Order: sequence, then structure tokens, then C-alpha cells
Amino acid sequence: MSVTVQQSCTLEPGIPKSAGASEAATVPSPRSPAEQGVEPRGGPAAGPVVPPGRKRIAKELVHLHDEASVLVVDWVRRGPAEFTLTVEWPASAAGARPDPELAAHTLRQCGLAISHAEFGVPLDHQSLLRKLDFSIAPTARPEGNDPLLLSVDLRCSPENARDARGHGCEAMDFTVRAGARTIIRARSLATWISPGVYRRLRGAHLSPRWGDWEIPAPVAPSAVGRSRAGEVVLAATGAPDRWLLRNDPDNKEMFDHPVDHVPGLGLFTAACQAARAARTAASAGDLPAGTVDVTMAYSRYVEFDAPCFLETTETAGTAETAFAAESVEVTGVQEGEVAFRIGLRRGAGSLTD
Repeated sequence: MSVTVQQSCTLEPGIPKSAGASEAATVPSPRSPAEQGVEPRGGPAAGPVVPPGRKRIAKELVHLHDEASVLVVDWVRRGPAEFTLTVEWPASAAGARPDPELAAHTLRQCGLAISHAEFGVPLDHQSLLRKLDFSIAPTARPEGNDPLLLSVDLRCSPENARDARGHGCEAMDFTVRAGARTIIRARSLATWISPGVYRRLRGAHLSPRWGDWEIPAPVAPSAVGRSRAGEVVLAATGAPDRWLLRNDPDNKEMFDHPVDHVPGLGLFTAACQAARAARTAASAGDLPAGTVDVTMAYSRYVEFDAPCFLETTETAGTAETAFAAESVEVTGVQEGEVAFRIGLRRGAGSLTD
């Protein structure tokens, strides 16, 4: 699980979020569609017209300490539980196909921002990601590799209003567009819990001695699509389809700030690297090409006091399959228990509206 995505649509909409005891953030009041240059509800599904390089929303809204990592620029409300957000991807991230890791972070930030600012979820509540599934279609590279503005339509809906522990459990549906072209569709399911419940849930794992664990040597950066050893989150085990998770506190992609368990999107980064490493070992290259379908399911926390292994299973399509599917499934195992399963699969074609 992770400190990640979602909202509670059971709360009264429009209540500003509460600031945490140790930090406060200014919550931007949602502006009307007319103020942001957006057609009102029922009109064209275009995003707000915002100049590239505009200041982002408060980093506290998306659970980050690094302002440079904030992607969300602004949003408007289109209905009781429907919103359109504007996201800006930096020039260095704009490419012929959105990177699955960037896509996941985009969805996470949109969900968190709306949860806190529009549905009143306090900053000190924990969001536990249970599932995140999305499809990515190829998109054209912007001319000159400029920053890319995206429009994200988000619809919130309760799903199983209370889970087995009595916590709110909510769903979100996302449609991400670059201009008029849909490039990502997604659905997430997560749970919000209060600080008191979280303390009881985490018990002795709540306050690990940050960084007080062994960090094994990384695999070659080229094997996982990276340029520096500090970006590698896998260590070799001697088996071609099994890796050990490296929890390097200096890796800001994995850890924006100290946490009590490995974040879900950090585990997704590790899964993507494992998928690349498996395909490199098989001389197959990078992640599956074309439209990519991603599935994430989290069932347990990944702790810092025990090794976590990532195991890959790859399936190649054949001429007999309907669309020559290729897939890589990554399973995370800690102390003999499955903690997460993440799949990357080549889909049938580009997304359509």
C-alpha cells in the first residue's frame, strides 16, 4: 500500500482542507469555468487555458516536500463530484509516449489535490492505495520539446462506502487529454484513514529509524533504463527473473521525504525497472510498445526491516492472439507474503473517446 491517491466523496464538497499540525498550506479557492477560460459543464471537454511555466498548486496538497515535483497547475469544478484539472509535464518528460511512472504520478497528484481541497480530507489523514489501473496511448511529441499542458477530467464516486475496518473507500475515474486526443484513461480505488487508526494499524512499524538499513549494490543502470546508479532501485539476486528492492533514502524519486513504509508509487518505479531488466535479459528491450495497460494491486505494506523481492513473469504474444499481447507481471514478496502485483501489458491500440 502507499500514501497515495484518492478522495472521500462522502464528505461535503467545497470545504477547505485542514492543515496539519506542523505545516499549513493555502488552499486555492476553485475558480469558475469562465474565470479559467473553460467551457461550462455540458460544453467541450477542454482544459483550462494556462500559460506554460505557471506556478503550481501548494505542494502540501499532493503530499510532497519538493515543489519542483508538483505537476498540477489548477482545476475547476464541473459538477458535485466532477472536476477538470490542468497538469503541466516538464519539457524533459514530454515524449512520443507518456512514461508509465509519470502517468502514475500525474493521477496520484490529481486525486490528492481534489481530495484535500474539494472534499475536506485533512492533511494528516493517510490515503492507502488499493488499486490503480490505467491505459496509455502514444502521443505526438510537442514541437521543440516544450512543456506539455494536459487536461484531466476526474469523476469521483463512492465504492463500498465503508470497508471491513470501517474506513471510507472511494473510486476515481480519470481521462487525460493532450489537446483533443485522449492519452490516458484510469481508475483508482483507495481508502482514507485517520491518524489514530493509522497509528494502531502500523504499530511498531510507525517510526522506523530512517535510513538505518543495508542498501545492496545496484544492478547496472542501463539494464533498467537509467543513467545513474543512484536512480536504480533494484539489486541482483543471481536469478534472471528475481531482484531485491533497494531502499536508498537519497533516491528522491522513491522518497520525497522520510516515510514509515515504501510508498506505492515507489514500488511501481521498482516494478517498471524489474520489467525493463527482465526484457533486457531476454534481449527484448524496453517496456511493451504501443498502447500500454497498467494494473496495480496492493495488499500489504512493504517495510524497511525485511528484504522485499520482485519476481517477474513475462508472456509474449503469438500470431494466434487477437492483438499479439505482450505482458510483464511483477510480484512483490516480503517475508513470504505477496505485498503487491503490478502488470504492464501491450494493448490493442490507441485510446478513443
